[in-house]
Order: sequence, then C-alpha cells, then structure tokens
Amino acid sequence: MRIYLATGNAGKLREFQALLGNAVELVMPEAYAAPEENQDTYEGNAAIKARALAAQVRARDPEAMVLSDDSGISVDALGGAPGVHSADFGGEALSWSERREALLRALEGVPEELRTARFVDVLYLDRPRAAPLVVRGEVEGIVPLREHGEGGFSFDAVFYYPPLGRTFAELTEEEKNRVSHRGIAVRRLLAMLGSES
Repeated sequence: MRIYLATGNAGKLREFQALLGNAVELVMPEAYAAPEENQDTYEGNAAIKARALAAQVRARDPEAMVLSDDSGISVDALGGAPGVHSADFGGEALSWSERREALLRALEGVPEELRTARFVDVLYLDRPRAAPLVVRGEVEGIVPLREHGEGGFSFDAVFYYPPLGRTFAELTEEEKNRVSHRGIAVRRLLAMLGSES
C-alpha cells in the first residue's frame, strides 16, 4: 500500500516510517508546499493538509491515498495553549529550541505539579473513493522546569513522561513510538484499515 505523507518535517517522516513498518510504502513529495493552517482544531488543520496534497498528487496518481497529521502540546496552566498553534508558539520565525524556551518562560513560577500537559496528534487519511479516516492519539505528561535530552524534535525535550521517568527526548525511538501520541494514533488508524479488509 502506497501512502503520500503531507509533511516537510523529516522527524515526522522518520517516526511514521518506523510506526507503519513495511506494510506501507510511505512517500514524502519533494515539492510539498504546506498550505495555511487556519482552522481552530487539529482535525481541521489535518484535513487541509491532506486535501492540498491529494489535489497535487492525484493528477498523476488517481489512486493516491494521502496521510496528514496535526499535532501539538496542550498545557493546562496555559489554558490549553499552545495547542493547535504549537508550531508557531512564540512567533513564526522561531526555531524549535526557541519555542521550547518560550514555553518554559511562559511557565516560570508555576510549580511542577501544576505543569500538566498532553501531546495530541490527529491523523487524517484522504482516500480517492472512500470516506476519510480520522483518528486521534493523546498522551499525558508534565512540562519540566528545564529541557532534558537530545533526541526527538519539537517539544519532546520539555515533555516529561512519568511512567518512564524521562522526557520524550530522552527515550529511544522504540520507547517513544510505543507510548507517544503519534504511535497511539497510527495504531488506531492501522486497526481501522485492517477492519475494512
């Protein structure tokens, strides 16, 4: 099964390849241009991305299935922010390191027990002759007082996962994929596809 992935994020591509395994041929188009994400839900933004790439690739591959995701971190002490605006948190031109610093600054003075957060990931599979499949994965954690770990990407170094006692950036790829929001969502999507066959 071939699926086109609507992302330009190499970290996401690597995670999806590991999670989907050999059952799926995952293609990330070189010329992918991310559309404006102007919805206020993960589902809405994921749909925009999938439909935009589907319009591009189906001209040459009418049977193309397109997978997109929208993800973010939601911090309770910030009223659920940054949420769907995670990729722009602190300003559009910031690096991920600067975004993590901005998040830690926003939580200065908040005690660790009140720094509860969750990672959310919504997958949207656009299919040429069937209704789209939409799944959601969430995982609970805590924003620590400072960054820990060198692995992962985005907010992984500031997302502490209590059951394993480390941030996502300190986990191996296999450990992270077993417990992450994206891993949960991918397993739900594969189960839905399996139930249809």
